[in-house]
Order: sequence, then structure tokens, then C-alpha cells
Amino acid sequence: MALRRVGLVVLLAAVLVLLAVLQYRWSLEVSRAERTRIETSLNNSVNQFRQEFYRELTQVSTTFHNDPMAEPEDFWTTYAERYQAWARTTSRPDLVTNVYVWRASASAESKLLMLVPADNRFVEVEWPASLASLRARVENESPQPPGPPAPELRAFAWTLEQRIPALVRPVLNFSRPRRMQQPRVILGFVIVELNRAAIEHMLGELAQRYFSGPDGFIYNVAVMSGGEPIYRSDPQLTAASLNPKDARTALLPGPEMPPRDPAARLRKGRPRPRGAIIIPSRDEDPWQLVVRHRGGSLEAVVAADRWRNLLLSFGVLLVLAVSMALVIVSAQRARRLARLQLEFVAGVSHELRTPVAVICSAADNLAEGLVGAKDQVKEYGSVIRNEGRRLAGMIEQILHFAAGQSRRASYDLRPVAVSEVVASVLANIAALPEAAGVTMERAIDPDVPAVAADPTALTRCLENLVMNAVKYGGEGRWLLVRAARAGEGRVRIGVEDRGVGIEPADLAHIFEPFYRGKNGQTIHGTGLGLSLARDIAEGMGGRLEASSVPGRGSTFTLELAAAAEKPVPQTV
Repeated sequence: MALRRVGLVVLLAAVLVLLAVLQYRWSLEVSRAERTRIETSLNNSVNQFRQEFYRELTQVSTTFHNDPMAEPEDFWTTYAERYQAWARTTSRPDLVTNVYVWRASASAESKLLMLVPADNRFVEVEWPASLASLRARVENESPQPPGPPAPELRAFAWTLEQRIPALVRPVLNFSRPRRMQQPRVILGFVIVELNRAAIEHMLGELAQRYFSGPDGFIYNVAVMSGGEPIYRSDPQLTAASLNPKDARTALLPGPEMPPRDPAARLRKGRPRPRGAIIIPSRDEDPWQLVVRHRGGSLEAVVAADRWRNLLLSFGVLLVLAVSMALVIVSAQRARRLARLQLEFVAGVSHELRTPVAVICSAADNLAEGLVGAKDQVKEYGSVIRNEGRRLAGMIEQILHFAAGQSRRASYDLRPVAVSEVVASVLANIAALPEAAGVTMERAIDPDVPAVAADPTALTRCLENLVMNAVKYGGEGRWLLVRAARAGEGRVRIGVEDRGVGIEPADLAHIFEPFYRGKNGQTIHGTGLGLSLARDIAEGMGGRLEASSVPGRGSTFTLELAAAAEKPVPQTV
């Protein structure tokens, strides 16, 4: 049976270890899958952010994308009409600040024209300070008189001048089909000046849309240009706080993109509709979208989630292991309690039969007249009285134990003189046969105060302790009851004997019901005396402790509150 229990414990432990290994491997697979999912989601968000930003710019650039087959004098009037149509339909009318046209002239007097939306026409203006860095480039790349563009000029792409910011594109003319193979003619430049504040607001909306959750931003987001931030999701963000980066991408295609010739897409003299191409300026660092998780790098975030899951999983396994251990311990304790109860029933049966048999035998002799002498009658009466008291004591212990298990015991605490209780207890015990030949001493300090206790309960508690010392006193046949102050308003009452003592392994269990130590297996008793004494002591607000040296005796110490303060009735 014991081997089967050990085998069951080993099997359960092996199952727990197997579950822990499987949980560890499963968490590793889950963390890998989670990392892949997060990276895929992040890449999708980055691509959508870039496409949405590019789409907003292409909507503006397409508005001012001239028809290369139109007559030159029609270019400028159509720009004003297209701007009005765009302003009526766009969701971001504040994105464009001004629209300029640089008209290359055969003479040295080239003109910069600015669109006046209110009048729906262009007026000649001086170069504004915001476009000062662009003027030299435009004048250098514009041939005098109008002619083919410079070779490095991207003739069919818009250039985003990021410092201004502005969209710039040369104006080309292919009005005569027979000259398709001749060099393209540049008539000037279209300059669409953008609102930087509107761009930052747009970037903030896109970051909020693609990189935030219900509780705010999941990622730190920034748009950088040469180390300088254009937009930051958090004003406290620095370039160092964004390293290492979880994702980084350019918001516009690189300037090395080859130009596309619309002549190759002509069908019957008309170009096929196609979105505008926007590239960054060659002289500036392109705008970069930089993303990093708020919790650190993706590797750190996934690792933290994995360890958190492992801790939760192993915590569950630990709880399961502790529960299994508690079940096993509870089963062992239940088995031991059942064994103790069987021993208790057997012992009580014997203990009850003995005094009953003595009383019945003595009563029969008296009833049948077998005892006639006066001395014999007194002897028989004394036997019946002692056995009756013994029987009543055992019944009282059993009843008190049963009452304590079914309901709370109520104690009426009031000042009780320790010397009087001790004298009464020793007198009662001395009348029992078991106390014959036992030397009972007491050492009560004269200044020991009264204790706050229930007189009847305190008497029963001390009787159990003294009777225990009488039973287990061994050949010493001596006991001592002490009483003294314990400090801090406490009184300590001790019962000492010189008996067989208590083994260390039994000392922790002696106050358990039905428990009988190794040295007390052959001594008659119910195994309830010390348990009842402890319950009474704790019920009156005190405590009961035991100490012992095997072969030299034991000491039981009862500590109660002194009655110097007004006692309060307690219910335990």
C-alpha cells in the first residue's frame, strides 16, 4: 500500500514536470508566432502610413499636372480652374498655402506668377523669402530661351522640396505631334507651396490611425529629416530614444527613380491617365518614418510577454503541485485521524468498562450482603466513589470535546485568585487513586495578581495538566505547580514533572485530539485532556505551551492576562 502511494506521488510529479517542459516549448512557439504577427502588422501599418501620405500629396500634384498636348497659353488658366475644383472637393484645403508659376522667357525678364484664388487669376510677384533657396535652382535649370531641360532634371516627376516645403515640377509642351522625336521644351516651373503645420497635423492623424490603440500610442512614431524631427508622437522623443528602430522607411521614392516619358504612353494623341510621381529633392535628406515600440524593441516586448506567460503558466502548475501536495497531506492526516479515532474508541471502551465493572461488582457485593463489616463497607464505598469520579471525569472530557466541535464555548471572565484554584485542583487530584504516592508541591509567588478567567474552565484546564503530569510522571512520582508574574500584565502558571518526557517528534502534536505520544502508548487515557486544556486557555485569551527533555520530565506553561484591568466577557 505504501509502495503504491509512493508510485502515485512519483507519477504525479513526472506529469507536472512534463507539463512544465511542454509549456516552456509551447511558449517559445507562441512567442515566435507573436513576433511574426507583430512584425507583419507593423509593416502593414508602415506601408499604409506611407501610401496614405503619398496619396495626399499626389492629390495635390495631380491638380496642377498640365496636359503636355495643350497649347502653352492654356496652361496658366487651367491651373486656376483646377485649384478651385480641388479646394471644393478635398478634405485638407489648408494643405496648400500658395501656388506659383515660374515662366521662362526668351528675354532676361522671366516672371514669377502667384495664383490669387479670389480673382481666379495669376499676378506677377517678387520671389518670397520662403522660396529663396529654390530660386537659384529654378533659374539654373530653366534654359534661356525656353528649350530642353537639363539632363539631370526629372521632367515628368514632382520634386518635394522638404525644407520649404513645396512641390515643384517643370512645365513641358508637346503641342505638335510631328515633333515627338525632338527634344522636349520646358516652359517654366509650377511651385505648390505647402503648409508645414497642415503636414504635421496630417502626420499626427496618420500616426494616430495606424500606430495607436484604445489606450494611446502603442509605438513611438517620428518623421525625421537628416536627424531633425518633422513630427513626433511624443514631444519628449529624441533620436536616441528611437534606437534600435523596429521599422524605418522613406515616405517618398528615391531620387534615383528613372523618369517616365509620357510619350511612350500616348494613345491616339492623348495620354493615358496615371498618378503623379513625387520624389524627394536631391540636395536634401529624404523624410524617414521611424517607429519603435513604447515598451522597447520588438524583441524585448515579445520576450517580456513570453516570460509573463511563463510565470503565469508555471504559477498555475505550482498551484496545482501545492494542491496535489495538500491533497496527499490531507489524505495522510485523514488516515491518521481515522486511526487515532479507532484507537480512541478502543481505549475509551476499555476505560469506561473498567470503572463500570468495578462499580457493578462492588454494588453487587453490597446488595447481596457479602460485605457486612463497617470498615469493609467504607472501603467499598470509597471504591465506588473513586471509580464514579473517574468515570464522570472521562464522560465530562468527551462531552466537552464534542461540545467544542459543534459550537463555540462561552467563558465568563472575572478576577480569579490563582492560589485558590491551584489548591482546589491539587486537593481534587490527590483524592484519585492515580495520585497515590505522588508528591505534589506548589510555588505561588505572594504578589501574583488575580487572573481574568472563568473559574470553572480554569479549574478544568489545570486539572487536565496536573492529571497529565500524574499519569506520565513515571517513577519520579513528583510534580510542581508554579505561579508568577510574566510581565506586561500577564501571569504564568506552570506544571512540571520528572517523568518520561516527550519525544521531539511528538512535541508538535501533543495538543491534537486523540494524539498519544510514543512514551504514552501503554498509559490509559482518552487523548483529549491536553487538547481541551489548550482550547480552554485560548478561549480565555491566553496560551498554553509545552517543553520537555526526554527522560527528565516535561513542563506545561499556561499564560493568562492579569485581572488588573477590567475583564471583558469573551466568546470563542
